[in-house]
Amino acid sequence: METALAVCLWLCVWQAASFAVDESLILVSPFAAVRTLVLMLGQASFWHTVAFSSLRIIAGFFAALAVGAAAAALAARAHFVRVLLRPLMVTVRSVPVASFIILALLWLRNAGNLAVLISFLMVLPVVYANTLEGLDHVDARLVQMADVFGLPRARRVRYLYIPAALPYFRAACGVGLGLCWKSGVAAEVIGITAGSIGERLYDAKLLFSTAELFAWTLVIVLLSLGFEKLFLAALGAAERRLLRVADGGAPAPLPGAPCAVEMRGVRVGYAGVPVLENADLSLAPGQCVCVMAPSGRGKTTLLHVLLGLVPAQAGSVTRGVRFAAAFQEDRLIASLSALDNVRLVSGLCEAGMLEAFAAVGLSAAEAKRPAAQLSGGQRRRVSLLRALLADGASAVLLDEPFKGLDAAARDKAAAAVRRYAAGRAVLAVTHDEADVRALGAQVYRL
Repeated sequence: METALAVCLWLCVWQAASFAVDESLILVSPFAAVRTLVLMLGQASFWHTVAFSSLRIIAGFFAALAVGAAAAALAARAHFVRVLLRPLMVTVRSVPVASFIILALLWLRNAGNLAVLISFLMVLPVVYANTLEGLDHVDARLVQMADVFGLPRARRVRYLYIPAALPYFRAACGVGLGLCWKSGVAAEVIGITAGSIGERLYDAKLLFSTAELFAWTLVIVLLSLGFEKLFLAALGAAERRLLRVADGGAPAPLPGAPCAVEMRGVRVGYAGVPVLENADLSLAPGQCVCVMAPSGRGKTTLLHVLLGLVPAQAGSVTRGVRFAAAFQEDRLIASLSALDNVRLVSGLCEAGMLEAFAAVGLSAAEAKRPAAQLSGGQRRRVSLLRALLADGASAVLLDEPFKGLDAAARDKAAAAVRRYAAGRAVLAVTHDEADVRALGAQVYRL
């Protein structure tokens, strides 16, 4: 409603300016422009012209999306590609569009493809720079989570990298959609491309047909806005479909083969200051151990050594198992629902997952809510369930698993640990004796 009122206001300003100038050769009224457009709509040549220019401009836009996104993915993965492409993208972004058009007229044998090339060149650096920035903002902690759970590359790309890049990519599309129409039509005007909107604009100038000039300008604006709305709606629908995790359908999580976990004489230090010193730990299948120590004594570091996230500077670690972990931070993918965060690593059917959610005090409605909308305690329990229900895990490592939970919620969560981790090795870091009692665990003090 507000937008419609604003449009009406500016149309009134246009009409008033037209009355004030009182010279149709300089400024026609909006009514004259619309009347001319209505007459043009009845001509077959009008639709041929619109299709000719639209197809070429849109082709250049989509080519820039594909090449820009692919180049950004390569640059994010390989530093030398980033260095190699930097001067090229800066040059393309900085050179005036008129220079590219004139050069293209010298290079291209068929001027009909001029709009394709110019639209491509104007949109390419925008898509590349924005997509690369999005990929650079992928949360390193989520990448570590994917490493721990052994998330396949395809799922990492789909659920970690694409959601991180999408807001930046969408913004690039919004800018690029305007650029491609402006630059594409400008190329047609300068190149006087036969059968194009640019040619019709050029002819209107030669014939001093101001009404036709305004009518074609209105056509360009409507085409740009219409295509932008359709494209962004399609992009949103594709995003929702892409970020939906399929139900695994298995009746129960798939445990890994039982295996012991062991570390001997492990030492880790930072900047010459020891954090872990001669740490010894043995953990057998079915055994639950709570690591207890004051803050700063290396409890989390011990878990990270076992997970392979921190290298041991001395000693040995036996990692002949696949781990699942609940980290000190929740490390949930904010764009996914709580259910999908668990489903990402588990093939358990939805009914079984909802039963597990209920076991820790989370309703089906809360399970289907985006992780970003959950409270801290709810996210904590989702993180715990992801570790407990992960397929193929022989050992479960839990860092402050009941942090932020009240006594009743902690007891439910502890019961879920005993139920879903039965038969597997469980190592929990805590500083609370109540956690030890709730888990029925042995104590290992650092």
